[in-house]
Amino acid sequence: MSETFKISHYLAISGIILIAGFAAGFVLSYFDPAFGESLVNLFQEMVAGQIMGDDPPVLALQLFLNNLEACVVIFIGGAFFGFISVAILMLNGVIIGAVLEVVRKEAGYIALFAAIVPHGIFELPAVIASGALGLMMGRAVKNELSGISDASFEAWRLGGYFVKYIIPFVAIAAVIEAFITPAVLQLVT
Repeated sequence: MSETFKISHYLAISGIILIAGFAAGFVLSYFDPAFGESLVNLFQEMVAGQIMGDDPPVLALQLFLNNLEACVVIFIGGAFFGFISVAILMLNGVIIGAVLEVVRKEAGYIALFAAIVPHGIFELPAVIASGALGLMMGRAVKNELSGISDASFEAWRLGGYFVKYIIPFVAIAAVIEAFITPAVLQLVT
């Protein structure tokens, strides 16, 4: 089995986990609007309220650091046999899905897409790839316990992928979210 197939396999699994979380959060918020509103309030208190009032350059840096931290935790969570990576992917999916349903209900589909698509085309792949790397890390830990491979060597190799692909995608997404997404939202709202 080639390395490309392995990575694509884990990317697919990670994407499915995140999408399942989106779907769960969206459906829960749809049928229980209070659930969605509580997650929106939590999101505003913990993330948006701390960073959204800043100038675009500062906002871009804060978004970059916040999203990079999430991706690092998803990746490193793989050291616990991938369970933490899966849990954080699913939890992030639920929160985002619930928030998206609230936005859709209040502002409509066009505003929803305008709020997500510009930076989401970079941020979501970074999150999914972080999950894939975390799942691969979990496999490496399992293989080391079975005497098949060296998990520390694999962690360094996967860390190289993280630095090469995840960090740039998170940086691009943060710049777009701080500078371009607000302009796109103003055009459609």
